[in-house]
Amino acid sequence: MARRRDGQEARRRDTRPMKEGGLEAERLSLSDLLDTLPVPVIVYGADGRVLFANQARKDFAGDDVATLDGAIARTAPATEDGQILPRERLPALRALHGESVRGERLRLRAADGHTEVLLVNASPLRDADGKIAAAVVVFHDITDLSDLERGRRELFAMANHDLRTPITVILAFVQLARRVARKDPDRAVKALSDIERQAQRMSRLVGDLLDVARFESGAIPVRPTENDLVETLRLAIERQSELSRFAISAPDAPVTLTFDVDRVDQILDNLLSNAIKHTASDTTVDVALTLERDEIVVRVTDHGGGIDADERALLFQPFYQTPRGRSYGGTGLGLHISRRIAEAHGGRLWLEDTVPGKTTFALALPRR
Repeated sequence: MARRRDGQEARRRDTRPMKEGGLEAERLSLSDLLDTLPVPVIVYGADGRVLFANQARKDFAGDDVATLDGAIARTAPATEDGQILPRERLPALRALHGESVRGERLRLRAADGHTEVLLVNASPLRDADGKIAAAVVVFHDITDLSDLERGRRELFAMANHDLRTPITVILAFVQLARRVARKDPDRAVKALSDIERQAQRMSRLVGDLLDVARFESGAIPVRPTENDLVETLRLAIERQSELSRFAISAPDAPVTLTFDVDRVDQILDNLLSNAIKHTASDTTVDVALTLERDEIVVRVTDHGGGIDADERALLFQPFYQTPRGRSYGGTGLGLHISRRIAEAHGGRLWLEDTVPGKTTFALALPRR
């Protein structure tokens, strides 16, 4: 018996810290716990008053929103693609009417004016009598995912169009060349040139898609050899359609280092062609190659009006195109692929801060 009492006393001593720890945890209020969550949480009463909003919600919409109507005015709820959301479709109101809302995608405006795409879940809270007393709404930021999905949709739509168009043109010109080859050789030669141009366009598109797939899988196809970067840069410029608009500053002597000449040429061609597209015909594109510490840096500067601050962080994301850039076609993959190629060489590709009206992209390769 004494041994049993000793064992029971030992167990009581062992469990006492756990009970004290449990009491300590119970002292933490629910609001304190919810404030630690990184996702916005808000609770509306049956009359639409805000009963609780955690810190993440206050950071997003402001801490002065006291009602559901105030929240609607502040956040301007819209569908993911920007269409105004009818009031009766608001997740909070639907929850106050007894519906559990799961996975609703909304575009909401934050207190500072920027918008985010949020995944919204809302549930009714009932009192002891089963009546709806409140609704709890939880938000998850999926803006990056939404942008990526939109980019992929646009890419596939563009790929469908841009692959079909050259194929149609190629087939038409093949038939034309076959008909006129003997009667009108000059016209046949022009048709063959058009076929070649459309085939190259299709090849570039397919190449971009394959490059993205390779990079995402980790199979980066880079084969470095010793090459002259000055010569590579000059050849890339000479291929551009408006050669006279380029002003180049580079050493007269060769700058030899180890890189994949085809891949670096791909980066340079992307930067140079983009610069020409985004500048007026009476302006120049400045290209400079400099030796800086352990790197060789190529800078391409255009005078096309600059890039908006909210677009700068998105430029290197796959499939992203600026509103102005969409008018030129393309895949929205060029800068993303170029940066991945630079990184595969142990180098860097970035957008520099410049004075208004200018845009400078810089490529740095190690001098090892």
